[in-house]
Amino acid sequence: MRNDGNIVERPGLWRHLLMALLFFVAACSPRPGPESLIPADPPPEAEVVRVYVATTRAPMAPPAIGFSGAPAIGVSYRWFDVSIPPNPRERGIYWRDGAPDPEHDYLIVGHGRLDRASLMARLAQDRARLPNPETLVFVHGFNYSFPEALLRLAKLGHEAGVETPPVLFSWPSKAGALEYVADRQEALWSRDALATLLSDLGRLNGKTLLLAHSMGSWLSMEALRTMALRGERQEVRDTDVVLIAPDIDVLVFREQLRSLGPLDRPISVLVAKDDRALALSSALSTKRPRLGAVDVENPVVERAAREAQVQLIDISTVEPESPLRHSRFLRLARMYQVLRNDGGTIEAVTVAGSYVLDSLGTGIVQVGTSLGAN
Repeated sequence: MRNDGNIVERPGLWRHLLMALLFFVAACSPRPGPESLIPADPPPEAEVVRVYVATTRAPMAPPAIGFSGAPAIGVSYRWFDVSIPPNPRERGIYWRDGAPDPEHDYLIVGHGRLDRASLMARLAQDRARLPNPETLVFVHGFNYSFPEALLRLAKLGHEAGVETPPVLFSWPSKAGALEYVADRQEALWSRDALATLLSDLGRLNGKTLLLAHSMGSWLSMEALRTMALRGERQEVRDTDVVLIAPDIDVLVFREQLRSLGPLDRPISVLVAKDDRALALSSALSTKRPRLGAVDVENPVVERAAREAQVQLIDISTVEPESPLRHSRFLRLARMYQVLRNDGGTIEAVTVAGSYVLDSLGTGIVQVGTSLGAN
């Protein structure tokens, strides 16, 4: 066999090219562009959900009301009202051609500007309406545009039945399948802004649920670490943390945990060992496993989870939405109300260790008691 340019002697190159192709295929799925944020009239009797936004992205030039993939000097605050379609398309928030259809598409039906103080005032009012208030903060991952993050959170919040308007923290992802290194730098650049948002929320009455996906999990842990180093340990303890398919080196995660100190509640980590996106991340960096792809049935992993006060929850039984198997949480949100009614939600699990979402998606069971681990 010919050896042109030593390609035959570099099998790792083929692996990287193959994984890059997988990212490219996933990126070719229909995604909402700036046109998806053009305000529309709300459909008659439409259900409308509000989403608050704090973002380090640069605003797009008027008349656009969205944000680009470029970083901004300072944080922008907004609110968006989104109408929920009665019959969503199979692909959820997306549409390709023509005008959006209120019957099938998520539409922006209202929006406005806020500043830091007015956002906190509105969130305080929202929390005051409930006996046990909680605000969900969602931090998206790699390869997200602003419209995609906004509309996806509106969809997730609606399907999960959150009681107060969720908050999107959107950092300047380039929304490109080959922009991994650039996205990682922009995420790290945004950690102080996220830390400030969480600190502000920690001073309000009620709880904060920090829900982070993929690279957003790394950003979130860095923000919590920043808060702890500032001496804001009570605000850290008042934040419930769920990391979904976290793109974090396992050794880096261990060091981040050490900085946080004792927590009132273990951090929940949703994992799947067949996650192909995290396999690529590992191959392109340290070669060590990513936190979101650990094997919960490994006794060493289970023991480490208990010692670190972490809940590892395997969600491999949830059908993936793409060949990368990296966004199972999109389907998990639809199951959340069933889990809540059966007492099997993530928040019902208060002990560190390893767990598995059962094959019916109706409950969470501990590895040691259900799978025979020692």
